[in-house]
Amino acid sequence: MNKFAISFLCMLGMIIISNDLLANPPLPSQYPLNKIKISILHKTPPGIPGGYQITINGSGNSFYIQDSQEKQALNVSKETLLELVNDFYTIHFFELPDTYAVKKQVILKNNATLATVVTKLTKQSNKMMCIQLRSFKKCLTIVDNQPNEAAQLVNKIEGLFLAKQ
Repeated sequence: MNKFAISFLCMLGMIIISNDLLANPPLPSQYPLNKIKISILHKTPPGIPGGYQITINGSGNSFYIQDSQEKQALNVSKETLLELVNDFYTIHFFELPDTYAVKKQVILKNNATLATVVTKLTKQSNKMMCIQLRSFKKCLTIVDNQPNEAAQLVNKIEGLFLAKQ
């Protein structure tokens, strides 16, 4: 009976682990250059212009679309793409939480007690930055320029396109 229970638990564990790997593939250590895709989607509140989308493909073909207008093409060199991917690793992008749409702060109440206040930030413009390496994909929503390192990387990527205008 014990052997059956142990075998069953081991098999159940393997199924759970394999299902988790299928749903969330691990960060690959090797991937073809043409299987890289970096994207930024800047969302603005309804009725406010300024939204845009940037897509950088590992093939070098990249584009910028503002407010659903015509695509602006840009050819990103292999060296620039390599530098950007290294920037993702430098800021520990893959370990960051997926969203910064929740703001936490501590306030001092009048009885000298600290209280934590959690506020969900809504109806603000935000930027979603994603990187795809083969089948692995990680996205992060940046709100109010937080996290700062990711916001700086967005600025660097935007600069590639804004410099060409």
